Amino acid sequence: MTYLGKSECHAPRFRWLAPEKMSERLDLQRCGWILDPEGVPATNCVGLIDAADLDSVGWMQVLSFLPSEARRCVLVAGVGEAQDRTSLLQIGFGDVVTERIGIEELGARASRLAQFTDWLPRTRRVGRLTLDLLSREAFGDGKPLNLNPREFALIWRLADSIDQFVSKQALIYDVWRMGFVPETNSVAVHMSRLRRKLAFVGLAGIIETSPTGGYRLHMPDDVPLADRTLLTADSSAPRSGDGRNASLAH
Repeated sequence: MTYLGKSECHAPRFRWLAPEKMSERLDLQRCGWILDPEGVPATNCVGLIDAADLDSVGWMQVLSFLPSEARRCVLVAGVGEAQDRTSLLQIGFGDVVTERIGIEELGARASRLAQFTDWLPRTRRVGRLTLDLLSREAFGDGKPLNLNPREFALIWRLADSIDQFVSKQALIYDVWRMGFVPETNSVAVHMSRLRRKLAFVGLAGIIETSPTGGYRLHMPDDVPLADRTLLTADSSAPRSGDGRNASLAH
């Protein structure tokens, strides 16, 4: 199977990130990929790790080597438990598969991962706030907020309707994926935590509450026109599935 072209200059590239020698079953060179020297993966060079050979010390080395920005370009193989695969996806890895994956499927997943940044708007900016979809993180003047997946889903959903109030019902449906409003203050609790993290990086007040209980992400008046245009363009981009950001809420 050929993935991104027959000539070497157009062949997809990957980097082996684990300290152990790469096993033949994961060697993408078998299906036309080029092995790059060691380094942090980029959007045009997928990182590959075999988690089956990593102990806790090895994982600490990998995580310290890979900033959250780079994890989106990394495919982790050899993860047998569904809960472990979920956890790795939640902390930003691009794809996670079991050790039973065949080389052709591995190549197809790596190829899709290399092109992933072309499918979705990568970032949204609201004044000094930047939202990074692929790393599921927000930054205030470059400082990370350390959001959990649901907090990020909330603020990304508010960015869909900048300066417009989003009702509690809409947030429950789009973020929690529930068709009814439960008897709980979960939205308020998560929003309170999100506001505290925003305040910590100097962005207190950017989320406003309506008298009816909805919330909105407020675009500051001093945001340049270029940033307003960028945000509007990103917010109008097609979303997955039925038109909602279902992949954001875990």
